[in-house]
Amino acid sequence: MKHNLLRSGEFARTTGVTKKALQVYMDKGILIPDAVDMTNGYRYYQKERSAQIEEIVKMREVGLSLDDIKDILDRKDSLRYLDILHKRLEQVEASIARLEQDRAVLQAHIENQTMFLNPPALRHCFVEYQPRRAFVRFPISPYTAAIDSGAAWYDALESVKEAFREQGVPFKYFHNVGAFFDSEEMGEGRIVYAAAAIWPEETSIFEKVEYLEAGYYASMYDQRYMSDGIAISRAVMTLMDFVRSNEYAVRGSFFEEVVAETTMFDFNRMLYVVKEQVPIDLDPQSD
Repeated sequence: MKHNLLRSGEFARTTGVTKKALQVYMDKGILIPDAVDMTNGYRYYQKERSAQIEEIVKMREVGLSLDDIKDILDRKDSLRYLDILHKRLEQVEASIARLEQDRAVLQAHIENQTMFLNPPALRHCFVEYQPRRAFVRFPISPYTAAIDSGAAWYDALESVKEAFREQGVPFKYFHNVGAFFDSEEMGEGRIVYAAAAIWPEETSIFEKVEYLEAGYYASMYDQRYMSDGIAISRAVMTLMDFVRSNEYAVRGSFFEEVVAETTMFDFNRMLYVVKEQVPIDLDPQSD
C-alpha cells in the first residue's frame, strides 16, 4: 500500500472518530475507503481525507442526517448544500422557540411556588402602575361568588380546558387561571364571575388575545381556597372599599389574577394566592 494511506483504525484515531462510525459512513456510501486489501479485508484511507471527515462530523453535530450528507457529497452542488443548511437552520430555530416557551412556562411555575414560600403582604390594598399586558378570556357560565364557588369554579376550569383542546393549545399553558367580574353586577353589590382568563407566557398560539392597558391599578393580594365564596366576596369588597374611600375613578373591569396555586398537592380544594385588581384613574371621582 502507498505510504500516504492509513488503515481504518489509525485513520479513525487521527480524525477522532470511531471505527464503528467509519463503518457506518462506508455502509451509507458517504465515505468509501480509498483501498481495500482483498486478502485480509483491511480498509485504507488517504491522510488528506481527514478534512472531509471533519466536515462530515461537524454536519452531524449540528443535526444533518446521513441521508442529507450523502446527498450533498453525491451531488457536489453548492446550491443543494445551501438549501439543506437553510432547512436545518429552520428546524433549529423552531426548536429554540419551543425551548424558550418551555423556559417561560418553567419560570412561571418557579415564581408560582416561590410565591407560596415567600408570600406577599395579604389583604393590604395598594396602588401600582402596570405596563400593558396580554391576556386570553374564556367564556364560562356566570355564577355568584358567595353561593357555589367550589363546583361552579370547577366547571369554569373545565370550560377553559375544553377551549384548550378545541384550539390545540398545549396543556402546559393551563395554569394560574383567573377571572373577570361582571361590572354591572358589581355596581349592584353582587360579585358575579363573568369570564375566566389567563395571562400567557406565549400569545401566538391563542386564537384571540386581549390587552390590559397600561396605567394605575388598585391591587390586593389574598390567599384562600377557591371554594370559599365568602372569602372571595370579602376580598373583592375590601378592594372596592379602598377605591371608594380614596375617591379613585374605576376605568375598567375588576379581575383577579391567580399568581400561585397548589393543585399539584391539593387538587381537591385548590388553595390559591390571588391578586385582586381594578384599573383606576387617580383623580377623584366626579359626581
